[in-house]
This record gives sequence, structure tokens and C-alpha cells, in this order.
Amino acid sequence: MRNIVLASFIVLIFSCLSAQEDIGKQNFTLEECLQYAETHNFSLQSADINVSTSELSLRQAKENIAPTVSASASQNFSFGNYEKSVGWGGSYGINAGMTLFNGLSNANKIKQSQLNVEQSQLQLESNKNNIRVSVIQAFLAIMMNEDMLDYQQQVLESSREQMEQGKKQFDVGQILESDYQMLQAQYTSDLYNIENTKHNIQSNYLALKKLLSIDPNREIVISRPDSATLFKSLDLPSLQELIERSTNYLPELKMSENEITAAEYDVKIQKSGFYPTLSANAGISTGYNGSNLTTPNTGWGTQLWHGLGENIGLSLNIPIYQRSNVRNNVKMAEYRAQQVELEQKETEYQVNQELRQNYLDVATAQNNYIAAEAKKDAYFANYKTYKLRFQYGSVTAVDLIQQQTNFLNQLNNYMQAKYSYVLKRKILDVYMGIPVTL
Repeated sequence: MRNIVLASFIVLIFSCLSAQEDIGKQNFTLEECLQYAETHNFSLQSADINVSTSELSLRQAKENIAPTVSASASQNFSFGNYEKSVGWGGSYGINAGMTLFNGLSNANKIKQSQLNVEQSQLQLESNKNNIRVSVIQAFLAIMMNEDMLDYQQQVLESSREQMEQGKKQFDVGQILESDYQMLQAQYTSDLYNIENTKHNIQSNYLALKKLLSIDPNREIVISRPDSATLFKSLDLPSLQELIERSTNYLPELKMSENEITAAEYDVKIQKSGFYPTLSANAGISTGYNGSNLTTPNTGWGTQLWHGLGENIGLSLNIPIYQRSNVRNNVKMAEYRAQQVELEQKETEYQVNQELRQNYLDVATAQNNYIAAEAKKDAYFANYKTYKLRFQYGSVTAVDLIQQQTNFLNQLNNYMQAKYSYVLKRKILDVYMGIPVTL
């Protein structure tokens, strides 16, 4: 019984130690990285504050049509040196005012503010798309270098075997010392290639942490998808589907359309300066004179009551001559509207061009990946053949190393082509507003 309790206690201690080692370490899938970045990325948080700011401006624009109410109070004292008299008094009032008509300026400002809220929301979504692309790129860079590391470790093991084989051949005089030194140098080069790849992986993780706004000291690990599942999700849509879905989703296109509407509202706001302004005002006031407080029936309360007065009125301000300020402001706003309309057409044209070019880039990247994979397999088979021939002494160390170098170069091209294809294909999903998965 004691042995069981002791064993359980030891297991508990090791479990606690293991749990402490994992504190701060978290596995992230690509989907989790994207979700985390949307919530924690600093630039996206700043864009979200801009949305709140525009919403506050909208509330203020709506409140500007409400009446203004103000209260006033004054108290004064006077002293006469000649007659040695002292006087004091006070006045109090409440006033309210409201603009009844100003050429619909306030109404158009409200609509413009509503449009600004939508623009800030679209800008936030556009920023999210940029962060999504960057997160995908950083995530795939980690995957690519981890794959490269696996291959390099296999090559290092092969280089070690070749070096050991070369040592035996050199000892019995089958190869020259220079050939053996070449094999040693190749092993050292492969060893440092692994170290450099590990550094690249660390750099990729730093880039990913920056996008997620995670403490650089915090340890995270990506959860790699299954390769078969990865390439099942890379079916290429038709060009027509890409253009239609992207046109309906991309925030940049909607923002350029809203810019036209905002410019039209600005023209209307400037034109309101041609119209008269009609305002309503009302007020109530009273006061007292301290020198009369000693007179019968002229106490403080009586004076305030008898001094009570109300007023209500309308005021009309008709613009007659404003040195052409309003006319010129309207013209400037109209020019701006024309400019925005041209910019919208240019944006639409550029987006359409970029979508078509990106589609062609994905198709090209797919072909490059297929070709690079075939060449990688062929160079690897050739490298294995030279390894076998080297063991039997039919090729030199220089020939073997050359074939190994050729294979490593082609392996690097294959990795670049593979993950370039995945990245470009997933960017199309971002453009179409489709949730990105691996």
C-alpha cells in the first residue's frame, strides 16, 4: 500500500513539473492565428477605435439638431464714496435656441456622418485582410522551413555516412586526402545549413508573434495541417467566380463607391450656404435690486416675482453678399466630386486587373509546383545513385558533392514553389471573403 501511495506521489510531482514547463506555450492552427490577430493585433485595435470615433461623431451630428439650453446668473455690488452708499443686485435667466432651417445642412451632415461610420468599418475590414495575408505568409514560412529542416537533417545524416565512408577509403588509399577533406567540408556545410534554417524558423515565429501582438518571449507552436488535407483545399475557382465574389466583397471597392456619395453630400452641405437660416429662441429672466429691499412690498422674493419676464421669437438670417465664398466652396466641392468619381473608376479598373493577374499567378504557381516536385524527385534519385557509386569507388567525392548540391538546390526550389502556390491560392480566398483554412 505504501509503495502505491509513493508511486502515485512521484507521478503527481512529475505531472506538476511537466505542466509548469508548458506554461506560456500554446499551439496555434492557422485559423486560430487569424482569429487571435483580429482581436489582439495593435493596428486592428487602432482601426477599431477609429470606428468608435466615427460613431461618436455621428451621435454628435444627430444631437446638433436638438435645441440648446443655457442658464445665466449675475450678482453685483456697488459702493459710492461721496454719499457713502452701498448697492447690490442680481439678474437670472434661462434661454433656449434652435435652428429650424439652414438649407438642410444638418440633415446632410448626419447622412455624411453615417457614411463615415460605414467607411471606418470598411477600412477596418480592409486592414483585417492585410493582416490575414501577412499571417498566412508567416505561418506558411514556418511550415516551409520546418519541411526544409526535415530534409536537411536527412541529408546531414547522409553526409555523415559519406564522410565516414570516405575516411575508410582514405585510410586504405582508395581516395585522395583532398577528396576526404571535401567530404568533411560538405558535412560541416550541411550542419550549418541546419543551424541557419533553425534561425529562419525563429525569425518566422517572431514575425508571426508580431502580427498576433504576442510577447516575443512567449513560446508558441503552430499546428501543421495534414498535407493531403492541405492540397484538397486548393481547388482553383473559375475566373468569373473570383471576379464576382471579390467585387461583391472587397472593402476597397465599397469604400470608393462611398467616397462618391460622401462628395455629393459635401456639395449639398456647401450649397446650404445659399439659403437663409431660420432660428427660434425663447427665454425667461428676472432680477432684483438690493437697495429697494427695505421698502415695503419690495422684498427679494417680491422683486423676483414682479421682475419675471418671458420672451419668444424667430430670427431669419438671409445671405445677400458673401464675397463669393459660398459659390467658390460649392465649385470646389463639385470638382472634388468629379475627382472622386474618376478615382472610383480607376480603383475598380485596378482591382479587376489585379484579380485577373493574381488568378494567372496562381495557375502559374501550380504548374511550377508540379514541375518542381518532379525535378526534385529526379534529382534525389540521381543523388542516391551517385551515393551508391561512390561507395564502390566509381565516382569521385567531387562528383558526389556536386550531385548533392544539385539536389539541395532543386529541393529549395521545390519548397519555394510549393508554399508560393499555397500562399497565392489562399490569398484568393481572402479576396473573395472566404474564411481561410488549411
